[in-house]
Amino acid sequence: VINDEVDDWTTPVKRFFSPPPKSEAPKKKIVVLGSGWGALSFIRKVDPEVYDLTVISPRPYFFYTPLLAGSATGTVSFRNILEPIRNFCSRTGRAGVQYIKAEVLEVDIKTQQVKCSIPGGGASLSVGYDELVLAVGVQPNTFGIKGVEQHALFLKELEHAQMVQRRVLACLEHANALFLAGAAPSAVDKLLHFVVVGGGPTGVELCGELSDFVADDVAERFPAIAGRVKITLVEVLPRLLNMFDATMSKYALDNLNERGVDVKLQMGVCEVGSDYANIKPTAKDAPKNAKATRLDTAMVVWVAGVAPRPLTKSIQAAIGPEIQNDRRGLKVDGQLRVMGADHVWALGDCAFTGSPPTAQVAQQAGKYLGRLFRDVVPNAKSPDDISAAPPFKYDHKGVLAYVGDAKAVAQINNPFGKSRSQDHAVWRTLYQWAPVDEEVKVSGVSAFAFWRSVYFSKLLSGRNRSSVAYDWWRTSVYGRDITVAPQSTLKQRSSIVSLEETLATK
Repeated sequence: VINDEVDDWTTPVKRFFSPPPKSEAPKKKIVVLGSGWGALSFIRKVDPEVYDLTVISPRPYFFYTPLLAGSATGTVSFRNILEPIRNFCSRTGRAGVQYIKAEVLEVDIKTQQVKCSIPGGGASLSVGYDELVLAVGVQPNTFGIKGVEQHALFLKELEHAQMVQRRVLACLEHANALFLAGAAPSAVDKLLHFVVVGGGPTGVELCGELSDFVADDVAERFPAIAGRVKITLVEVLPRLLNMFDATMSKYALDNLNERGVDVKLQMGVCEVGSDYANIKPTAKDAPKNAKATRLDTAMVVWVAGVAPRPLTKSIQAAIGPEIQNDRRGLKVDGQLRVMGADHVWALGDCAFTGSPPTAQVAQQAGKYLGRLFRDVVPNAKSPDDISAAPPFKYDHKGVLAYVGDAKAVAQINNPFGKSRSQDHAVWRTLYQWAPVDEEVKVSGVSAFAFWRSVYFSKLLSGRNRSSVAYDWWRTSVYGRDITVAPQSTLKQRSSIVSLEETLATK
């Protein structure tokens, strides 16, 4: 990690002792779309003395995705996993970066213009660029399943975690009141049944966090109904955490079962309603006309996959299906240039590089592209000079997942051995990976300690680290905070509305 960041310190020193020749030509303008892992990693590595940087995103902050599941249950506070974009730029010596809070509607690759909509009032803005970096990420994939978009909750953005937290607490309070009022047991049980769809790291970690919340906090604060809470995890594949070794997947399954989580493998959701989810078996030998099983529930959290955002699809359409025809994202070359579009680059989840759509890949791609713009692009006389640069190569460090009860599973890249952990069927099929070095497999409390230490060290600022450390201590001593103000009480009085609502009425 230290070696990977040392150029943050050495580059300014080199610039001081060997400044580049002064030029009267205006700086080239780079527009970055997005404020996630890839975007911030790129901004940190690119040279602000050479380029004029503009960041456009509807989200004026970066949020730390590995702790998103924990924020949904109150293990950590939402604000403590945020880093405002302006703070980040100022702290990393990029105070000259211009940030614009706007929603990008369209990218005109011919005129090199980014067309944006400003929240509230319908005002629009067009921003020109010399180079465009796309780091817009992805969105949840509903696979066209009936009712998912209308009734399920997602866990991809910070707002999603807030909605999950509100729903869980609302269900607990309502169920407790109904129970004390003598309501039908079925009505109470429906409110206390939480269904999570997707057995990847996000789904498993959310179930682990929910099981901790039930065991540590619900049992103490809602003793009358704590024993009725049920958590169900639905996974379409034969095992959980398919990017892990089978032994790690089994450990996660066994631990969740011990925590009371009902894991349903080889079951797929066929419909979601306002108070139910229908599931069917997906095993190869399952009857094709098998009857769906109804799960009565007041909350379905959908973490079953991702898909390109509309902006990504519109850029693909503008380039044409002859070149951009991959459903997983924008096809890029080895230097992360979008195929079929001059002066457009893509990284992270919105780009198809052959690597999985993870924060780890996005962060490394952002650093690579920032260094490319810093060290290669300014001196390139033609596109061939850029093509001659070493291509982006993802260096897999390992995978981690929390499974509840202060336990985790970890597969850590071992530089001294040989491994095939990345050659599992899912990545091999979706992302065409080849076998690489062997990974060390760790599970239990020691893996949990490693999980926390890694994620703690990766937090962006000292403020984040101190705040999250306090959250973890507070949770272990005092329990999770279950005080969430209803949305209607967030306004001081009924006449006070948000800035966007005020502008929209004018």
